Amino acid sequence: MERILRSQKMAEIVLLPVRHHSPACAFHVNRAISALRPSVILVEGPDNANSLIPVMVHEDTKAPFAIYYSYHDQSGRISDEKEHYKCYYPFLDYSPELAAFRAGKRLGIGTAFIDLPYGDILAASREGRGLLKAEEEKSNYNDDYLLSRNEYLKQLCERTGLRSFDEFWEKYFELNGTTESDEKWFGNLLTYCALARENTPRESMEEDGCLARERFMAERIREQGEKLAGTEGIVLVVTGGFHTPGLKALLENEDEKIAEAAKEKGKKDKVPEKDQGVYLMPYSMEAADALNGYASGMPFTGFYQRIWEGLQETETPYGDAVLDMIVTAGKETRRKEGYLSTYDEICACVMAKGLADIRGKRQPGAYELLDAVLSSFVKGEYNIATDAPMRFLRKAMTGDAVGALCRQADVPPIIHDFEEQCRKFGIKTGSTLEAEVTLSIFSNPKHRLYSMFLNRMNYLKTAFARKVKGPNLQLKRDRNLMREMWKYKWNIQVNSSLIEVSVYGATIEEAAVSLVKEALKKEMGAKESAVLLTEVFEMGLREQMQPVFDRVHELMLGDTDFYSLAEALKSLLMMDELGGLYGSEMKFGRLIHIGCRKMISLLPAMTKIKDEDLNQCMNALKLLYQVTGREGEEFAQEREDYYDVLGKMIRDGEIHPGLNGCIHGILYGSGQSTAEAVEAACKGYLSGTREQLFSTAQFFRGLFFTARDLVFIGDDFIKMLDGFFGQVTEAEFMELLPELRMAFTYFTPRETDKIAAAAAGLHGKGRQDIMERKEVYPDWYAYGKEMDAYVKGRMGSLL
Repeated sequence: MERILRSQKMAEIVLLPVRHHSPACAFHVNRAISALRPSVILVEGPDNANSLIPVMVHEDTKAPFAIYYSYHDQSGRISDEKEHYKCYYPFLDYSPELAAFRAGKRLGIGTAFIDLPYGDILAASREGRGLLKAEEEKSNYNDDYLLSRNEYLKQLCERTGLRSFDEFWEKYFELNGTTESDEKWFGNLLTYCALARENTPRESMEEDGCLARERFMAERIREQGEKLAGTEGIVLVVTGGFHTPGLKALLENEDEKIAEAAKEKGKKDKVPEKDQGVYLMPYSMEAADALNGYASGMPFTGFYQRIWEGLQETETPYGDAVLDMIVTAGKETRRKEGYLSTYDEICACVMAKGLADIRGKRQPGAYELLDAVLSSFVKGEYNIATDAPMRFLRKAMTGDAVGALCRQADVPPIIHDFEEQCRKFGIKTGSTLEAEVTLSIFSNPKHRLYSMFLNRMNYLKTAFARKVKGPNLQLKRDRNLMREMWKYKWNIQVNSSLIEVSVYGATIEEAAVSLVKEALKKEMGAKESAVLLTEVFEMGLREQMQPVFDRVHELMLGDTDFYSLAEALKSLLMMDELGGLYGSEMKFGRLIHIGCRKMISLLPAMTKIKDEDLNQCMNALKLLYQVTGREGEEFAQEREDYYDVLGKMIRDGEIHPGLNGCIHGILYGSGQSTAEAVEAACKGYLSGTREQLFSTAQFFRGLFFTARDLVFIGDDFIKMLDGFFGQVTEAEFMELLPELRMAFTYFTPRETDKIAAAAAGLHGKGRQDIMERKEVYPDWYAYGKEMDAYVKGRMGSLL
């Protein structure tokens, strides 16, 4: 620890360097506070979260939990895009910061956060650095990368023969942590931190916002020191070890003028408080584990939680935890994989202890545990087929605990509504394990309400649940399924997403309604509006159905995008078919008729489509065929117009060959054309130019998409196909092969076999003639000879 001795103007200041989420750090912080009995405890963390401290130390609040910070850059301080930003500050039972707060409550000592608010940290950071790292999905307030990633550390690990910073830390700071005095332990840590800081360029620290934070923290520390000047009081400061040398330098060397200038600058540069949000939220061991993407703290949260608990109970917490984890992984492997004996577990325990002795460690740690289980439990090569014991071990070492907040916690009402809905439907949120539920949405009213809740959670983008089976109105598929199957899992994103949308309503339903109203104001096409209608339909927001329906009507009248209209029409058809089952009284026939009429009017412009649009266009034509075939007088005229437009399109000499084939198939299937007319169109490609011959494969693709039964009427079509293959060279055939494969994918395996038999019959051959060839081609023989020689050589080398 660093001490800044008291003076006439300043009380004594004690700086404690820590690593976030370290049991040894928490142990020594706890012990140091008990020994020093400071007058105030100051902790690294945004100072606009000070109001949350009473809830954090409340006996009913259970770790892990996190402070959730958000900032909406409405003033454009960060960028012109005025984006939303968020970050998490997690706390585990063995976080030294939480240990300091709990010790403060136990001893009646005042505590406070002293760091810059989150928005100000962003403003002090350069784009792509610090908390503005663009590549990270979620930001973590207390990122230890400056302490754990530098050239000095790399060489240190190489010299000590350790594989990573985490292994180095465990050996030299965790395993020996409880046997050393506070003075010695903090002294060793401070030496390491000072060397890590010396190997970090100052400009890098400035760009990360690190120096701005330290200047702000130094001012808060100075203010407390001045308040206690002339007393025997002590100001105890707990910060990340990387900051400790910087804070000491600022507190010892900065004169009053510089301090005042920094204070005034800080007041002027602060971002508006109204744009920042700060809440407490439950967190999970899984989310806090460094191996799962959390940038700060240590890996294996479940393992170190066991160590923290063991520190209060036994002299060998690591040995006991290693034994427990080996037994847990062994039991799980036996239960799920059916192998592994007690002797294997004994071997793993002996190996863990032996590895600790060889590596000069007092007790086996996490890395001895991993190596021992890998060696003793995995039989043979370690790969995806044999990694079950390691997966079970890592799961145990991570833990699945989820925290809880006391009733006094100030959280948005939407969080309480989410919890109430979960209780109502029996949804378990006390674990991060994924659960599954099957809902009979058309026969069970409660299941329909359950489904509405899950759909609303999806619409709010909470990542809480996902539908794995059931009718999908957005993707227009599985309309024949009567039940929905959902998988859900609580994670930190659920609460943070709900906090973000809490401004839209006090309940899940209110927030969903407000966001639907917001969506209606945005620019969109017919496709997007129809998707929104399906979402409102599934969410059961009855009062919003009519406004969204009217918006779809408006956009379908004005939209000139053929494919957008086709997608909208698919959505409307599915809702029309399933509306009765969902209990909806809304009629979609009028909108379907409008969409159909509009698409037919746009059809003539689709003759010269690009190759990449062929599949989409053919599906749209097939959709129109189905819609115009619906019963009702309103569709009779559309049906006639549809066939009339198709007839005009195939007379266009520049029509895409695939589209030409598709239309010929539709006209043949509807009785508007004959098989002879289709064959004539095909012969036109076969007897035309080389370019037209090459287009035959695309013509077949379109034709088989809508009328593959033509191939089985007589043998004329098979002969025509055979003649086509005889006209092209082997090189040309290979060039056409992708299109031909696409064409023949529309046939079932039995139909493909039937076509092959008919083609072989044209040449006087049968199945046996093809499968049992008597002659052997020279290249086949050469390949077999080469393979024999290779196998013989390999077998000889093994003998």
